[in-house]
Amino acid sequence: MKKIVTMIQKSIFIICLGFFSIAMADGCFFVEVKTIGNSAESPNQRALIIHDGINETLMLQVKYSGSVENFVWVVPLPSIPEEQTITTVNDSIFEVLHEMTQPKLFLISDRFKDYGSGGWDTRNQSEGEMVAATIQVWEQLQVGPYEIVVVSGSSGSVLIDWLGDRGYHFPHRANSIIDFYVQKGWYFVATRVQIGDSMSKSNSSYQSGLPAIALTFRTDKPVFPLRISELTSAKENEIELYVVTNHRMVCDNYQTEVMDPDEVRQQLEANALNREEGNSGFACACKRVFDPAFEEPVYDYESVFHDKGDSYSDPTFIVEHATHCDYFYAFSKSEELECLFQHIDPYMNHDFWVTRFRTVLSPTEMGDDVFFTPDPNGDEWHPLHIYLSKSKNESGWSTSIFGLTGIVLIPMLASKQWRRRYRRTSILMILLFLMATL
Repeated sequence: MKKIVTMIQKSIFIICLGFFSIAMADGCFFVEVKTIGNSAESPNQRALIIHDGINETLMLQVKYSGSVENFVWVVPLPSIPEEQTITTVNDSIFEVLHEMTQPKLFLISDRFKDYGSGGWDTRNQSEGEMVAATIQVWEQLQVGPYEIVVVSGSSGSVLIDWLGDRGYHFPHRANSIIDFYVQKGWYFVATRVQIGDSMSKSNSSYQSGLPAIALTFRTDKPVFPLRISELTSAKENEIELYVVTNHRMVCDNYQTEVMDPDEVRQQLEANALNREEGNSGFACACKRVFDPAFEEPVYDYESVFHDKGDSYSDPTFIVEHATHCDYFYAFSKSEELECLFQHIDPYMNHDFWVTRFRTVLSPTEMGDDVFFTPDPNGDEWHPLHIYLSKSKNESGWSTSIFGLTGIVLIPMLASKQWRRRYRRTSILMILLFLMATL
């Protein structure tokens, strides 16, 4: 027993020397990249807005839970959708946008802290159908799993009744909001799911299989129809919007603020990194092995984001990303990005900016639609990349060729007699160190 204890003591001693070698080895550095922020599925609403100066293509991600026979979705638009432009698109386009614009944290060594359309087809009246001189049907079509009708009306109540008679059930409490759009002369794209063999009426929790929808229409300013969301929104509604135009954008009729990288860095440094402060690499390893509940520190960007949003008295959209297309073209070898370019480039002629907005609003804060205008401060890149040093809480487990070499060479410095006596101990120590590192 005494021999075993001595062996362990010798092993721990030499392992500690190995840590010292790693910590002091010149050139031992690493850059660790972490994606921070919300998951790719968290927003209640997500949209891609592409505006070429005349027309807007609006891509909306559909999120719905419940019986598919009750699914009804109404999108108000300032003009009639261009003919044959209502289509479905793969949701992967949003996953790519989210990942490319997501805030990222770079953990680095102190040695590198200095990085620190001409014409518009209005369609003649014969293409529509007049109903009691108050409802006009502009288009009826089947797109993927959706039955879609494009209509306009003289009042909210008449429009709601007409849609209800045709299976597009809409609550009558929506009268005032529908009237809001009717008074502006807007049109409505009403959508419901066509229940087929793959969808059962008994399915009470249908959350997948509904593709995103794309619509193209004429508008002088990029717009996201938000006001109607008041009817069905949760108490706290998270909205994520990607606006693709020739410039970096801000909201025209909502307050816009930019997420400050320095503010995020300071908050993360104070709230997250210091949790590890004072722990040696060996202590962390022991805790990791013997405490199943042990978790690595969380870089809590989301709390910083929500605190910033809550600090404003008025509804506010926060810019988390704004870059020229060159930022995306640098990764053009990705198949997903090629798909993204196929959707964007035909409108923007290979020259565009992507601005990402995010906010959390209650239904009462959705008092108007969101219009966008070029940023008066000009076009400046704003990828939210945060650089932090891990020197304060360096765990000691970042191995290098110098550290491992030091561990192997230390026993060789001892006398020949010592090496013979503790040869097995040295081999065991090296194996234990490698296992602990992994």
